[in-house]
Amino acid sequence: MSRVEHQWPRSSLNPKYRCMPGEFMYKGNLWPSWTSEKNIKSVEDQFVFLPTDIILSGYPKSGITFLSEITCLLHFSHGKLEYLQSAIEKVEKSQVYFRVPFIEEEWTGLFPTMTDKVQAMEYLDCLRQQQCGNQPRLIKTHLPFDSIECALNRLERNLRPRILYVYRNPKDVAVSMYNFYCGLQNYGPFEGDWDEFFEMWIDGWIGGGDWRKVVPPWLKQAEISEPTQMLAISYEQLVNDTEACVNNIHHFLLPETDLEPTVRQVILERTSFDKMRENKMTNYKDVEEFIPSFQFMRRGCVGDWKNWFSPEQNSRFMAAYKDTLEDLEQFAHSHAIRFE
Repeated sequence: MSRVEHQWPRSSLNPKYRCMPGEFMYKGNLWPSWTSEKNIKSVEDQFVFLPTDIILSGYPKSGITFLSEITCLLHFSHGKLEYLQSAIEKVEKSQVYFRVPFIEEEWTGLFPTMTDKVQAMEYLDCLRQQQCGNQPRLIKTHLPFDSIECALNRLERNLRPRILYVYRNPKDVAVSMYNFYCGLQNYGPFEGDWDEFFEMWIDGWIGGGDWRKVVPPWLKQAEISEPTQMLAISYEQLVNDTEACVNNIHHFLLPETDLEPTVRQVILERTSFDKMRENKMTNYKDVEEFIPSFQFMRRGCVGDWKNWFSPEQNSRFMAAYKDTLEDLEQFAHSHAIRFE
């Protein structure tokens, strides 16, 4: 029996599980209150992406903050030593969620140059209206590809933004999401135990959608896209060979320039897990929606699922993901998806 089971507030959308504050369904996916149907539809039907934009996308808890910090440092420095100090000053004076606005998020904040608190989408639209076309907007999203595709399809192909996509072993994502659920008010916070959450994960009843439905379309898009338009990187690659990933991201963002060795080394040092966990600009310590004891950056390692999954849970997981894994094997980058 899960702890405090007698206090369960059952979901009206799925009485098998607990409810989340403000939960809703959209296009077959469950969503928590950190977004809204209105915001998702606004991205699909109204938001204007620019050809200079860089979209950073990934399923929740897959490494998008890690990717964002690397991207910011490369973007602000242009890979050159002469701009490095300026880049460091920019990332040290502004939280990552201001530098890479979360487009579908409900939260309001005092973004740079704004006099009032606004949502990320409004801030991004203000940048567009100010005609900051020479300053690429870095834009974060957890939306499924079909939602972003709605916006992209309103653009000529040669006017579409570039996309960086990060993905991760779904076993590790499940463990990270469980801890995220337990620490964030938008999820309750969740008061169930790991076994209860595992059932939710296997059923695909997760805020942000079923991994099996959300991630493969993004990876398929990466496979069919021009390499200059979309780059997919696994979290495992980011952790195990950060230097190669930094080189690849730099080449994707700035193909006409070289990444100077000193800049590369500084980026590697500043984006180590320990440094980012202690960095108040990346660790989300100031976010009121988290409970006081929560660590946004908990472990950051590869293979932590082995400390959580029972042998029976692992067998059930592999059976539930068998078809998905077989589908992903057709992609050139599928070797980077680690289920071990």
